[in-house]
Amino acid sequence: MDKIAVKTFFFAIGDYSRFSILAALLDKELRVSDIVSSTGIEQSNVSHHMVCLLNCGFVSARKEGKERIYGLNGEVRPIIRDIIGHIDKYKKDIISCNIADKDYIYRAIE
Repeated sequence: MDKIAVKTFFFAIGDYSRFSILAALLDKELRVSDIVSSTGIEQSNVSHHMVCLLNCGFVSARKEGKERIYGLNGEVRPIIRDIIGHIDKYKKDIISCNIADKDYIYRAIE
């Protein structure tokens, strides 16, 4: 297993904004404007995050006229669903994790 690839993978999905984009794309393809509406992330930030998600192979893009339509790559969909299900099931335990740097986490979400 490649250490850099693993760290980059978790860096990509470990960011709340990028993960919320992945969650928004679970059931349908979206344009950037739809992602902005769904997540509340500013358009310039969505575009920035999409580069990371495209490079890491989480999403694909296709052209439709002047717009790009983004969707989850097929093999990623069940992984994202499983992660969301795990978080929902173990939310209380995850939040109470003593190893996580709570100060860092709370600063990052403000």
